[in-house]
Amino acid sequence: MNRRNFLLCSALASSSLLSSAARAEKSRNEFTVGQSVDLSGPLQNLGRDYFTGAKIAFDEANTSGGTGGRKWRFIQLDDGARPEQAVANASRLLNENHADILFGFTGDECVEAVLAAPVFKTSGRLLFAPMSGISRHKEDGRALYVRATYAEEIAALLNQFAAGRMSAFTIAHTPNAASVAARNAALDLLDKREMPRPQLVTLKEDGSNAAALATIIARNPPHAIVILSDTVSAALLARELRPRVPGLVIAITSSADPTALQQILGPELSFGLVVSRVVPNPNKGTERVVREFSRALSKYMDEAPTTASLEGYVAARALIATTRRSTDVAIGTPRSLQGMKTLDLGDWALNFGNGERASHYVDTSVITRKGVMLG
Repeated sequence: MNRRNFLLCSALASSSLLSSAARAEKSRNEFTVGQSVDLSGPLQNLGRDYFTGAKIAFDEANTSGGTGGRKWRFIQLDDGARPEQAVANASRLLNENHADILFGFTGDECVEAVLAAPVFKTSGRLLFAPMSGISRHKEDGRALYVRATYAEEIAALLNQFAAGRMSAFTIAHTPNAASVAARNAALDLLDKREMPRPQLVTLKEDGSNAAALATIIARNPPHAIVILSDTVSAALLARELRPRVPGLVIAITSSADPTALQQILGPELSFGLVVSRVVPNPNKGTERVVREFSRALSKYMDEAPTTASLEGYVAARALIATTRRSTDVAIGTPRSLQGMKTLDLGDWALNFGNGERASHYVDTSVITRKGVMLG
């Protein structure tokens, strides 16, 4: 068993053992952070990497004595990307484990289900840094994100393509509420930037219409296409498009896992894919926080860095830093983070003073024949 599997097994075991002890009065010598992520479903690679990066940051803080003399207890549960299980996990974390804050849930539909659940609404707690790019139009102060929206990702991608003298675009999206909301937000953002509206096509969630869509797109091919879907359906559409439109630029948002995409497509078909990311390049970034992450990953784990593991690390570092600067010992309440504005984690700034999104950063990488993400 490698260190990563040992870490995950240990976390899962400790979460079940701690649930009974947490029914007693919670120690004021620790902060309890509760996370529900996908470890067994379609987003399991993203979920495990996000958890891994966050766990490293909390371990670093505990090794240095914690925050304000209090250690971090990080409890993580698997939801398999099932919204009903994410809600059940949130209930367990809040009511049994007495979590001070919910952190880093993954999957758009899981995040939305938890935010709408009565158990969360009545808890008075926050959901900090969920891994979701949905634009929420009704700000309720209960969710704080440290990543850009999907709309911002799509607009940034199309803006880059337009700068490269490409003018004909297509957006392919799945029909679920999360993707439709992201599509609509992207169209609104493109209108505000006075950019041309792209062609829209709907990709079934299981990718079963990928071949039919590719045939339609090939009849009047655009210069570039942005795919807003999960990993499998995005890979299926890319696989069908490549032989039909060889020169087409295919871009995929951060809702898909780049590593799994390469595993599904293979080196030839994944070569040249453009992947948007909401954090710096974890392999090539020059920011201090990226260098610190790389050192910590080398110390604690035996694996290569990914954008998801860096995102988890940055999110946990942000939570630790905001807690250190807060005067409210009961972290996880809206009041505990009021007044937080610019936060520099090491050449990487977050701004909590502009609503629910602390970051609007979007950049891209291109996958090489060797599977390396350049850019």
